[in-house]
Amino acid sequence: MNIKTLFSVSLLAAAVTACDGGGVTLAPTTSVANSNNSTVTNPPGPVAVVNPCASYTVSGQAVQGAFAGNNCTYSNTFVSDTRPLTTDLVINALPNNGLHIFQDSLFVGRDVNANSAAQGVRIPQDGEGPSLTIGAGSRIAFQNPEDYLRVARGSRIIADGTRQAPIIFSAVKDLRDGQATQADRGLWGGVQINGNGITNKCTDADRAATSNNVHNCHVTAEGRPASYGGNNNAENSGILRYVQIRHAGYEVVDGNELNGLTLNGVGAGTTLEYVQTYTTLDDGIEMFGGAVDLKYTVNVNVGDDSIDFSEGWVGDIQFALIVQTSGSNRCIEADNTGDTLPDNIAPFTKGRISNMTCITSNVRTNAGTAPSSKGDAEGPLFREGSYFEMYNSIITSNATGMASQECMEIEHAQTVAGVQSGFSVASGNVVACTEALKIASSAGLDIRNWWVTSGNAVVDATANLPATVITGLSPTNPRAYITAPAMTTAAGAAITVPVFDVSRLRDDFAAAAVPSLGSAGSSSFFDAVDFIGAVKTGQDWVSGWTTGL
Repeated sequence: MNIKTLFSVSLLAAAVTACDGGGVTLAPTTSVANSNNSTVTNPPGPVAVVNPCASYTVSGQAVQGAFAGNNCTYSNTFVSDTRPLTTDLVINALPNNGLHIFQDSLFVGRDVNANSAAQGVRIPQDGEGPSLTIGAGSRIAFQNPEDYLRVARGSRIIADGTRQAPIIFSAVKDLRDGQATQADRGLWGGVQINGNGITNKCTDADRAATSNNVHNCHVTAEGRPASYGGNNNAENSGILRYVQIRHAGYEVVDGNELNGLTLNGVGAGTTLEYVQTYTTLDDGIEMFGGAVDLKYTVNVNVGDDSIDFSEGWVGDIQFALIVQTSGSNRCIEADNTGDTLPDNIAPFTKGRISNMTCITSNVRTNAGTAPSSKGDAEGPLFREGSYFEMYNSIITSNATGMASQECMEIEHAQTVAGVQSGFSVASGNVVACTEALKIASSAGLDIRNWWVTSGNAVVDATANLPATVITGLSPTNPRAYITAPAMTTAAGAAITVPVFDVSRLRDDFAAAAVPSLGSAGSSSFFDAVDFIGAVKTGQDWVSGWTTGL
């Protein structure tokens, strides 16, 4: 420093001291002028790194994930199948597409099984357990195929994404490594929610309160041992909205498989909207009892059944898109009890479905680019004592000439009797496949006559296929899904059906009964529509948040 610079600095210091008596603190600077009047920037001090990973406090001790790069990693000391969360946890989206990587299962709430309940441990009810809240845009990756997200009875999951920022659950191979293909099914377990809803695997006596607990219904879930069931079909287990579940469905043993989304005894207070399952090993969405409803669901490349329900589930589905892109089994599989139990066990199963688009692939078992061992690619199958109401839906095929296996099938005595008695109905539907309608010849039901006289259309003659029911659908464009504004056969004839006003469906209904109808607008769930199928031209609710289409 030259004498001139030194003298200037001294004068400045003296002036400040004189003006304020030393009460001013000079802010430090990182830039100074040297003797050549050029600027020299000193290196900045260390910047503290804030750990953005999820954390919780237990017994006064904070537990938090480890942050490295853009990702948060959670070991089995944070959460696991043997160390479930017992307090609320919030997971927020990370910047730069960071991942929340779980090295073990993410179990929310403690499972109370039959032995614990008998000893007086209260079965948590309707939000009494901890809640897992996941912010919009979060990306959750699981490291091991046997690990999954499980929500215990009485706990909740609040996964509320947006169209611009969906929440994604998948595997490390997919989200971190970017190496998962449509053949990679079962890379991790999936999402399982257990509730206190009604299942016909428990009796009325089981559902009654005991001397020391709220009920005595305990059905063992698939996957690691856990319990579901109870007496509250209105229970609220949380929210799944704008959520993708990808590459899930680990198979523990044959017949004990985890699905993309498993809903065990989940109540109608739960909100499920804009949920997609993609490339799962087993079912896409499966309901075992309960009364949870589904709205705006997408199932693509599901290895087994896209939507499966049984065990006395009584619920509603509207706007369901199902696209088989290779090996799959059924668009819908409905049973009353399943397993080896009799078909006539109450309470009975009934699903009310409107505005479904089911696009089958005609791929046989263990064939195709992404083979499935679960069976041939087919449409809905209603069987084993289940009842159904199906409205305003399209069932078709993306294979050459709309070739198909069974596109609409009914099996077993109680289910057939439900059609004959008017408990099960279909109206406003179109099926366009080579094997359109199927029922055993001994069933005593003329399924084609019932279908057509009930206000449905069938297109299955070779001269009329492929029909135009989905805009642009073909073997070279198998993922098209928007309903054609004008449906025609290959011969050019119009395909028309009357649209059923599903807003007339009352909220309360019995499974073993004719449809419960009121005036227009009676339903708090079903929207009135003027089209059939899942997606109308100009109203594409699918694009922007889904994958694989």
